[in-house]
Amino acid sequence: MRHEVFDGIVVRARSMGDHDILLSVLTAEEGRLPVLSKGGKSLRGEQRTVSQLFTYANFEVYRRGELFILKGGSPIQSFYGIASDMDRLNLASYLCEVCLELSDEGEEAGDMLRLMLNTFYAISRELYPLEIIKGAFEIRSAVLSGYAPDLSCCEVCGVENADSLYLDVMNGALLCSSCLHARTSVSKHTGDYDEIREAEVLAPLTPSTLAAVRYAAGAPIERLFSFGLKDTEELHLFSSCAESYLLSHLGRGFESLNFYHAMRQKKT
Repeated sequence: MRHEVFDGIVVRARSMGDHDILLSVLTAEEGRLPVLSKGGKSLRGEQRTVSQLFTYANFEVYRRGELFILKGGSPIQSFYGIASDMDRLNLASYLCEVCLELSDEGEEAGDMLRLMLNTFYAISRELYPLEIIKGAFEIRSAVLSGYAPDLSCCEVCGVENADSLYLDVMNGALLCSSCLHARTSVSKHTGDYDEIREAEVLAPLTPSTLAAVRYAAGAPIERLFSFGLKDTEELHLFSSCAESYLLSHLGRGFESLNFYHAMRQKKT
């Protein structure tokens, strides 16, 4: 029976019967791994401390077929602050679902693991507004998954900055308001109907929110959230743009995200 040791973060914890927990653990070298914590529900169980959602730990396991059985381990970082606030807990749960969607077993995931760790640290310590944390995570996770947008300039005329720009979400490109208006006018004038273009998603961007999206796409992971958007409307634009971009390219939504928004709306 071969024993293995690795560091990873628990991104899902599902009950298995009355006593056990099936963990999904994101690791740098082997991506997402299934780990069975036998007796993980027991309040006195030795494995309980490394069988909790959001916990970054060193895991000692042995393999049984495709499954890893937890033998022991020690927590490295538990991010307790996440669970002390409902909004932070709901956001972290959504980000775990995104991680599950974008990671696979047996595939290297060092960048995604670093992104998760830095994001959970920021959430647990309340270092930045949740809109900044959420939006920056969504943009960077899209980039890591091969969906990087071209944010250099308007794809038609080449202007790099303007008072009014849009992110053409499905094409991953910028459009200035002038080129968008010209394109729309030509389509109406000729009577052409393009079903794909009709269904396009355009996210409006101010100069500040465009700068924030550009920063989130390429900043060092350890400084991913170190930018300022203080205006409430710009925070909303940034978060909405990032969310629209990620979900459109994944082609799906998340119940955890719907719940996050619903609970936030109840507070307003």
